[in-house]
Amino acid sequence: MGLRIEKPMSRTTQTKTKGWRALTAMIMALSLVAGIVIAEGAKAETIKVRRADNALVKYATDLTAAAEQGKFNSIEEKAVETDRAIQILAGENKNNPVVISDSQAVRDIVAVGVARRIARDEVPEALSGKHLFKLNLETLFHDSRNAQQLNSNLSEIISVLAQFDNKAILLIDPIQALIGPEGAFDGAASALIRDAIKSGNVQCFGASSDVAFQKNVAGEESLAPLFTAIQADQVSNSDSGDTAKANERTNKEEFVGDNVSPDMRELVESSNAPARVKAILQVNDANSAALRETLSQLGIHIEAQLPRFGAMAVDMPTKAIENLAATGNANYLSLDRQVSGLGHIEQTTGDDAMLAQTGNASLDGSSIGVVVMDSGISTKQKSVAGRIVYSRDFTGEGTVEDPYGHGTFVASMIVAKHGSYGGIAPGANLVNFRVLNSQGQGSVSALLTALDAVMANRTAYNIRVVNMSLGMSAVDSYRNDPICRAVRRLVDAGIVVVAAAGNDGKDALHPKVFGRIHSPGNEPSAITVGAANTFGSDGRNDDVVTSFSSRGPTRSYWKDRAGVKHYDNLIKPDLVAPGNKIIGAASPNNELLSENPDLCVDKNTANGKGNMRLSGTSVSAPIVAGSVAVLLEANPRLTPNMIKMILMYTAQSLNGFNMLEQGAGELNVEGAVRLAKLVRADLLSAKVGAPLLAGATPTAQTTIAGQTFTWSQGLLFDHGWGSGSELITKYQAIYGLGVLICDGVLITDGVLIGDATKLTRGVLISDSILRSNGITMSDGVLIGEGTVMADGTVMADGTVMADGTVMADGTVMADGTVMADGTVMADSALRGENTSCMGLE
Repeated sequence: MGLRIEKPMSRTTQTKTKGWRALTAMIMALSLVAGIVIAEGAKAETIKVRRADNALVKYATDLTAAAEQGKFNSIEEKAVETDRAIQILAGENKNNPVVISDSQAVRDIVAVGVARRIARDEVPEALSGKHLFKLNLETLFHDSRNAQQLNSNLSEIISVLAQFDNKAILLIDPIQALIGPEGAFDGAASALIRDAIKSGNVQCFGASSDVAFQKNVAGEESLAPLFTAIQADQVSNSDSGDTAKANERTNKEEFVGDNVSPDMRELVESSNAPARVKAILQVNDANSAALRETLSQLGIHIEAQLPRFGAMAVDMPTKAIENLAATGNANYLSLDRQVSGLGHIEQTTGDDAMLAQTGNASLDGSSIGVVVMDSGISTKQKSVAGRIVYSRDFTGEGTVEDPYGHGTFVASMIVAKHGSYGGIAPGANLVNFRVLNSQGQGSVSALLTALDAVMANRTAYNIRVVNMSLGMSAVDSYRNDPICRAVRRLVDAGIVVVAAAGNDGKDALHPKVFGRIHSPGNEPSAITVGAANTFGSDGRNDDVVTSFSSRGPTRSYWKDRAGVKHYDNLIKPDLVAPGNKIIGAASPNNELLSENPDLCVDKNTANGKGNMRLSGTSVSAPIVAGSVAVLLEANPRLTPNMIKMILMYTAQSLNGFNMLEQGAGELNVEGAVRLAKLVRADLLSAKVGAPLLAGATPTAQTTIAGQTFTWSQGLLFDHGWGSGSELITKYQAIYGLGVLICDGVLITDGVLIGDATKLTRGVLISDSILRSNGITMSDGVLIGEGTVMADGTVMADGTVMADGTVMADGTVMADGTVMADGTVMADSALRGENTSCMGLE
């Protein structure tokens, strides 16, 4: 069965793959892990550059010279791979090493390690005094408009290298850009480089992904004997840490001029200045005890902390402005000005309200690894590139970039810095698993391989969350669906999987359709997310579920020997989050924008700072995934089932929508973090029925943008809804690993007991309990505002009988068949609903 991201509603055409130019242009930049980008003009100082060397100067970077200048001193090398590369390069047969990794950072680290060893003369005599030149393919291809020009330029480079008396090594990354049948201009330069290697005029150091290497080099009889592969699969934890620290150092900017803003100065000098004023104070250390003491002495009250910006919002006496400015604690002090459309996602989800709570200011998902399974993440998009710690391509296209444009946008919902178009967890680490190609399509096999890679790398990158803004028709029961089963394994291992519900809540003939939840959103262990429409306002009183958001129940099924279908009929989604006309990061020159230019927010997206507007449950899912990362930072001991319970229990039920549309309700980050911090640290050793919280039961209300709402205070099971305080005051067996939340049976003291078999009656008793509003019991019987028969008949505002007979104003799709097999699309509804939306900065 094929796989596709859920297709944008207005998408009508597919453009062709951009070919070798797009492939190489997207991955050519040498973004070394310490945040150092070597300029093309870096020149060797120990090798005299003669007039004839112009081609080498123009098209190559001398990494050894850069190492001699100390530019790589902060990078921790991968010793094993570096040793192996040096061994091969120094061998008598002059074989040529190729570093195999899907991560550009890993390949760069090994290359830098070799250059640094040579610069320090920590190499065998055969390599002493040599220089490693990295070929700048982007510049080379820019100057080579046809095969003849390419070969001419390469011939000049090879001629120069030959004059160095075997003292030069040419680094080509990715090697398939020039060597093999898929090289530039149909492999026009492959024979030229091959012959140069054979003749001894050039020694080559290559790098590539495994798939591309096998196809273009190892699989070619004339090339395979010349190269030796070096497997380098992961970046070490220390590598990741060094990267983050180096990026932090690189991005730090100095303040200039007066440390009080001009309009604040005018206010101080005004004859009618107010007694107190709200201001933004930027400091070096927002948690400094000395700073807090100073603020207290000056009568300054902290209203919110924004440590990611090194800032805090304060309410202060106007007369204290000059005193604070003179203390040396203020980098810059400015008025808390009114700005329209600022930080909508953080505001409306309650993330800002959460950060304002005592002790929460630094909660940003730091150290939590979040896997984005999508169409890639652009390393050129400044809002997300610095958070990528590992990348791997599962499509076979040989790039981890994002020519389609969906994955970069999804990633920005998680990690973009707080501000106009900020994400929820800007401190989280992104693991970029590219499972969708340049047309936004993938396969089940690729997705399964990627899920397996999550298990293999979960420790190295502290992977705790996986976001899947993609899906396929949910035909097979979750008990049989391979993707669902793989997801369950991840959850059993302690990894939270967040899945988009789908964008098939309506079609051309039916304004409201039930039963179109996609796979893996039909998997009970996954957190399945639908889309809410916030109308661009931070307040929540006007929020609704979008018309396109896929509704439950799940219609995946299995057949018995008599051919009778047994539908899963699970209540899904689990909750909803903002997903209509949301603004996020645009990968440069992406496919979605080329086909839908009206989605562009910034005219110039090529500079790595562009934004676009998308809609869909794929936008909603990463908002929840980012929230999960924040929960895990607040309490690392939380299990996936506990997190799912917390998100449901604290959600806001939206009026006018049943549980098949909204699940437990709309995401509430403030309430979720507040509850998560109270859960006891020794959760996994707790006994069933033991106290769950380390403090008093929290007030089940949250205020966002001045509007207060009550939490749902309940939990969805497979066919039921349970509510009551014991869900959060007593430890339930279903909160552990290796069980599903729906595996709960109820006993009279309000404690749910886990059971190895999925039960049909997951009903809680004690202090409250089965709710109406679209709750399913037994084998699909709905009660509440829709009464149902045992075969899955839904009534009330959307009636479905058995396998899809339509009644009333709603439709349930037969057998869960929504899309043609094999189509997975970036789960975007693209333009969304024709309503008000996020304002522009």
